Amino acid sequence: MGIHDRDYMKDSNKDDVINLNEIFILLAKGLAIFILLMISLRIPVLWIKIPLTFAVLILGWRWMFRAKKKVASSKTSGASQVKRLAASSASVVVDETEKAGAEDGDAVRALVALDAAGEFGKAKSLIQQLNGEEFSESVGKELVVVAANYFPVELEPTENGVRFKLA
Repeated sequence: MGIHDRDYMKDSNKDDVINLNEIFILLAKGLAIFILLMISLRIPVLWIKIPLTFAVLILGWRWMFRAKKKVASSKTSGASQVKRLAASSASVVVDETEKAGAEDGDAVRALVALDAAGEFGKAKSLIQQLNGEEFSESVGKELVVVAANYFPVELEPTENGVRFKLA
């Protein structure tokens, strides 16, 4: 099990946990809205009371149940992972052997991420883009395992490793 698998499992278990801090915050917000509602209902002028009451209810509802913005984690979409991995591998300047090794790993991780996310069309597109690319032998074998689910593939030996080809 790799590092990324453990992170995914750690994030997936958070959905079932009851967070008492969130419940306490919701109760406090509800109490604040209730107090503001009581104050707005005590105003004697009717044409001010009604709009103010509706404003407190609507804004209070939005304040209480607004959606949280999630921090980017391992659950991001496959396309954004591919873009992020491509950008990171393009920005790093190293000698050709290290760069080839990093790109090899990025291609496999991106394909596995797309496969796991259910982005089958994008995974097929990535496999077609990798057609004819040269990889190290170990990475080529890993790539064939995942790509064989979509297309018949073969590895052609070269001087530096193997060439990934669609059959």
